[in-house]
Amino acid sequence: MSSIAGSRAVNKLIRVVSLPLVVILSGCLGGGMKMPGPTRHLAGVPPSGTPTMQAARGPSQEQAGIRHRSNREARDVAQGATSWLGKSRMRHRGTTYRYDCSGFVNAAHALAGEDLAHRNTAGMVSYAKSLGVYERVGSPGQGDTVFWDNTHDRNGNGRLDDTFTHVGVVETVDSDGTLHVIHLGSKGVVRIRMNLLRPNDYKNSEGKILNSFLRRRTNNDRRGTQYLSGQLYSGMASFWAAGTVASLD
Repeated sequence: MSSIAGSRAVNKLIRVVSLPLVVILSGCLGGGMKMPGPTRHLAGVPPSGTPTMQAARGPSQEQAGIRHRSNREARDVAQGATSWLGKSRMRHRGTTYRYDCSGFVNAAHALAGEDLAHRNTAGMVSYAKSLGVYERVGSPGQGDTVFWDNTHDRNGNGRLDDTFTHVGVVETVDSDGTLHVIHLGSKGVVRIRMNLLRPNDYKNSEGKILNSFLRRRTNNDRRGTQYLSGQLYSGMASFWAAGTVASLD
């Protein structure tokens, strides 16, 4: 009798242990538990004081960081961008460039001897990918072209689904990683700032602006709409590294 009772006890134990294992394994099958998908386009700013994953583990080669590098080609593109500051018209060697954000980037590269063929923002991204000089995260440095998503509701559907809506050129990089970027916005060709190490911060404790506002607030904004340059950043391109940028005249 004791052997029968022992056998029953063992069988009961096997059933108890097997049940959660079956539940767990069912998550690998269709209709079971699923891990969340990509969350890159989910909007929302963490509550004040909440560390981001990047801040928790520190920047790596795959993350946005600081690129304190410069060379003649990169400097020429940055200088080309600086040349258009405050200008209300962009004309170079008989060509007039569109007075918008992508027209400005075309004009900046033209002064450095690079022809971007009057591409718009999305066209620049495709071109950069074809040249192998596009990075989704990256560490933008002097002379790099930077892109943003959702700086405005381009398609007018009230959703945060507008990719590559704005573009600019990095002029310089501070020691804390703050980028000084030149762009053409509502106030013309001006400087703004972006810090990808602290994308959710407008200013630091000393009052220095880290990230400029790139999207205007409206009464129709969805909950969690992001506004700062670091939050809206979507990629970078180093056109100067393609080997076709000539030095300035």
